[in-house]
Formats: sequence, C-alpha cells, structure tokens
Amino acid sequence: MDSEVEDYLIALLKVAKEEKVEVDATKIQKIFFLLEREKGVNLNLDFKPWLFGPYSKKLDKVLYELIDKGIVKVIDKGAIDDPFTGFVIGHKRAYELNGDYEVKIEKDVIDFFKQWVVKDRKEIVGYIYSKYEEFTDLEKIRESIFGHK
Repeated sequence: MDSEVEDYLIALLKVAKEEKVEVDATKIQKIFFLLEREKGVNLNLDFKPWLFGPYSKKLDKVLYELIDKGIVKVIDKGAIDDPFTGFVIGHKRAYELNGDYEVKIEKDVIDFFKQWVVKDRKEIVGYIYSKYEEFTDLEKIRESIFGHK
C-alpha cells in the first residue's frame, strides 16, 4: 500500500466531511488528477484516459484498502438501472471518512482540496474535459481500455 497516497486521500475525505459535501469515486479521481497536474504533487498515480476522463487504478486500490481497514465507509446512494431492461447495472456510492483522523498534509494542499471538493462533480469533470482533452479523446480511451486502437 502507498502510505503517501493514503495520507492524501484521508486528508481529502476529512476536508469533505468538514465542508459537509459528499464525494464519489469520480470526484476523488478528478481532484487527485488535478492535484498532480495543477498543484504539482507527484503521487505517481499513473492516470490513464478512461470512460469519464482520467482514471488511476492505483488510487482506486488505495481507496478500497482504506475501506477494508474501516477507515473509509461506503454510503450506498441507490441503484443505477439500465433504462432499457430495468436491470440494476450499478450503484451510486459516496465515500466518507469513518472517524476523525490527524492529517499530515501541507496547508496549501488542504486549501486546494477545500477549493475543489465543494465544486459540483459536473463542474470538475467539465473543467477537465475542456482543459485536458488528451484524457477524454475517444481514440485514447479505446486504446487505454482495450490495449489497441
């Protein structure tokens, strides 16, 4: 497990809790992408183009490890139904820090988290789509997911 990424993720979730906002996986992924790209914090998350913009498998893994440890809890926000069949194809989930944890992250990073965590997910995704087109290009997404063009 990457303890540095864990510390940053705990810090983000602590800020979200203090600001009384929900965060889902998409919001976490995009804020960490911006943390690396715009704040210059190198966590070696190896973001790839994906269906909803930049995605880091490593960040996802750290999130699920924190869930397994009981540090982060999952809040089920309901099922996602296929509009054609009516079958459940997924679940909306939010992630919340399970308790109060001390964070060892620089104040400027905490301020960065405060700036972004209060924004609507659509606003964050729209910003990334307009500024980082290379992570939303269909050819690159297809290559990233399927390994070929």
